Amino acid sequence: MTRVLRPLAAAALLAALLDSGAYATESAATAPVDAATPASAQPEAGPRGTLVFSDEFTGSALDTAKWNVRDQERTETDRTDGLRWWYRPANVRVIPDNGGNLAIDLRNPAANQYAGGRVDTDGIFDYTHGTLEVRVHVPPTEGHLGAVWLQTHSWGGIAGSAEDGAEIDLIESAYKADRYAATIHYDGYGADHRQSAQVVAAPGLHATHYHTIGLNWTAARMEFTYDGTVVRTVTDPHLISRVKEYPILSHEVLDWAEGDVTTAPLDHRSTMYVDWIRVWQ
Repeated sequence: MTRVLRPLAAAALLAALLDSGAYATESAATAPVDAATPASAQPEAGPRGTLVFSDEFTGSALDTAKWNVRDQERTETDRTDGLRWWYRPANVRVIPDNGGNLAIDLRNPAANQYAGGRVDTDGIFDYTHGTLEVRVHVPPTEGHLGAVWLQTHSWGGIAGSAEDGAEIDLIESAYKADRYAATIHYDGYGADHRQSAQVVAAPGLHATHYHTIGLNWTAARMEFTYDGTVVRTVTDPHLISRVKEYPILSHEVLDWAEGDVTTAPLDHRSTMYVDWIRVWQ
C-alpha cells in the first residue's frame, strides 16, 4: 500500500501543539474575500457559488490577517536517515511579479537539516461544505513535496469514521511521475488512525507550471479535482467530514516522498508556488 500517513503527527504531538497555543481552539469570523479576486470568478470544477474566502497573494508580504505562518519542527519520529526538518517562516514569501504569488521554499540551513514551510487559516477561517480551489505549482519530488489540505479541531474521537472531522489531503505530490495522493485521514494519528487513500493521475503535473487542485464537498459527496476534472469521488458517508475544516498550504520534507532531499536543488526548482486560493459556498 502506498504510504501517505504523516508519521510525525502522532496524538501526543497534536496534544502538545494544542497546549502550547500553536493552534487556536476556536474559529474566528469568516476571513474576507480578496478585493483582487475577479468578481466573475467561479469554480473551474463544481457548482457556482458565493465566494467566501480568497487570496490572490498580491502585494509584497503575506496577509497575516488571513494566514498563520508556522515555526515548528516536523521530523518524523521513525525517520532513520538522521535528517531533521522544520516549517520555517523564513521560507514563506510573497512574490509581487505577474499578479502575485505565494512561494514556499526548500532550504538546508545546517548539516542534516532541511526546512519547508506552512501557512494555514486556523482560528481565522474555516467552513463546512463548498468548493475549494487552489492554483498551485508543486515542485518535482526529491524527498520533499507540496501539499494542499484541510484540517479540523473536532476530530480525534475514535468513531470509526471521518464524520467528526478528518485531515483531507487534496494533493500530496510525493511521486516523481505525474500523479499524487488524495487522502482522507481520520480517528486521530495514534494507534486507531485510519485512512482512505487514492493515488490519482495528473497529466502534465511537472511539465507545466500551474494546475488547479480542488475539492467539491457536500453532505453526500466529496469530489477531488485536477484542472477541472474529477479524479476521485467519495460517497461513503463514513468518509465525509461533517464539521468545519480550515485550509493549509505546505511544503513538506518527508521520508516517504520519492527521491533524496539531499540532492534537491535549493533554488526555484524546489519551490512550491501558489497563484491563488478561493472558497465558494
